[in-house]
Amino acid sequence: MTNPQPQELLELALDVVDAWNRVDLDRLRKLVDEDITVVHQNRGVAATGRDLMLQTVEQMKAVFPDRSIGETTRWATTGNSIMRETTWQGTATADVPGFGKAGEFCKLNVLSIMTFENGRLTEWCDYG
Repeated sequence: MTNPQPQELLELALDVVDAWNRVDLDRLRKLVDEDITVVHQNRGVAATGRDLMLQTVEQMKAVFPDRSIGETTRWATTGNSIMRETTWQGTATADVPGFGKAGEFCKLNVLSIMTFENGRLTEWCDYG
């Protein structure tokens, strides 16, 4: 298999982010590999498997109803991975260790590394 072109990786990543922002679980189910690994380094979030990832997305929406991943500010690719700089933000409705206290607006500068195989997200690792 050949590696996807850089623009193709960016489009795949943006499709995943859009589905995540809209909590479109049906779309995420199509875009995400069954055995995905999701980690937010230094924030205590880790999940292996699509079903657990989708549960985490729903839980984050409940605790941060206005949460969103912002525009890509800078990006680069290597092989079948894309690295994206962006901003994650949302207002906590409860205390969330590693993110913020109830009522607090949280904003994180984030570097996401997203790896795709056969057009499906297999790894999502955030730093920030």
